[in-house]
Amino acid sequence: MQGVIKFVKGWLLFSLLWGIFMWFTSWQAQGEAISMVVVKSLYAGLIYQALMTMVARFKARRSQA
Repeated sequence: MQGVIKFVKGWLLFSLLWGIFMWFTSWQAQGEAISMVVVKSLYAGLIYQALMTMVARFKARRSQA
């Protein structure tokens, strides 16, 4: 259960930071709707956190063998 909570925390933190960064650098100038900004940020955070989890698991398995 602790791993799930860690995953969700990382996902939401990255999504928030990525969304704020992208809003001020490009999405605001493009006139993106807030709802699409939230969806894009959540997807980006989910993909990022999934990749980071896979890398961490790979490194843990490699160090055991």
